[in-house]
Amino acid sequence: MKKFINENKVLLKRIVNAILFILFFGITLYIILAKNDMNEIILHIKDANINYILIALGCMFAYTFLEGLNIHRMLRALGDKVSLAKTFKYSIVGFFFSSITPSSTGGQPMQMYFMSKDGVPISHSTLSLLVQLLSFQFVTLLLALIGFAFHYDILLNHIGNIKYLMILGIVINVAVQSFLFIMIFRQKMGNKLIDFFHHFLTRIHYKKSDSFYEKAKIQLEEYHRCAEYLKENKKILILTIITTIFQMSIYHSVPYFIYRSFGLSEHSIFTFILMQAVLYISVASLPFPGSMGVSEGSFMIIFKMFFPTAILSSAMIISRGISFYLFVLISLILIAFYVMLDKIKRNRLTPKSEKTAIKTAKKIIEN
Repeated sequence: MKKFINENKVLLKRIVNAILFILFFGITLYIILAKNDMNEIILHIKDANINYILIALGCMFAYTFLEGLNIHRMLRALGDKVSLAKTFKYSIVGFFFSSITPSSTGGQPMQMYFMSKDGVPISHSTLSLLVQLLSFQFVTLLLALIGFAFHYDILLNHIGNIKYLMILGIVINVAVQSFLFIMIFRQKMGNKLIDFFHHFLTRIHYKKSDSFYEKAKIQLEEYHRCAEYLKENKKILILTIITTIFQMSIYHSVPYFIYRSFGLSEHSIFTFILMQAVLYISVASLPFPGSMGVSEGSFMIIFKMFFPTAILSSAMIISRGISFYLFVLISLILIAFYVMLDKIKRNRLTPKSEKTAIKTAKKIIEN
């Protein structure tokens, strides 16, 4: 009965996320169509250089491949014999479920689920994703701060109220990065933080305060295990950060190739990477699936200084279409393919081979 209730809760959560995604997509689409001449946008899109658009799409595949490379490196170091094809799958899963859930909360749990189906121990998947998260948060903040430093005047004086969203995004990411650092590398301070929040939740009579405390303590142990591993394997962390810098730079370069597709070349790729990094950190923490609506609006304000007004809307549609909407669809198709392939492989197991597998498992347990 309990299992049935839990399965229904998971199903309901997925339905709610799907409805939210469709709702935000519909609102965003309506706003874009209401403010722009769609026929003109279509003409501009037709005039765009297809070669640069294909490069932009290639950037998205490179982005997911490099995340998969980070996961592959970690899992191999932990002794798991996984292929790059499988870790690419985990990256695609992470992108899709992060995109359709508020504040990107669904990515890592689903990655762990797919890893467990492939026989990766939970402890190994948790550790590999923790290192990836630590690196991702650090690089995201680093690129945004560099972008802010290089384009200080533009970002404070020429983007209107978006600057407050940008500052909020930077503050939130600094807080998250600080929290991760404390929880991973300062266990005593982490314990004090957990005790403080538990005491606060108890004082306000929060019903699940004890449950929060237990889960937080377990999570802290995982963070501590991550710290111990990284202290002994500093090279892994350095390589992961370097790979993530390339990964995020490639991801943030998508608007540049759209810029080039319209025959524009005045501004450099580095300018676009840094400005897109600022845009990304401004909207990433907002509780909307894929930051829909806000990302489009922010793009129109931040990049109005680089694109002519006549093609700005078209550039935004192509850029967001490739880096988000189209790649969400591609990810969904690939995940469906992976699930079908997995079922076919499992169905090929004969009763005899299943019995052999069970006997082998029993021997391992007995030994």
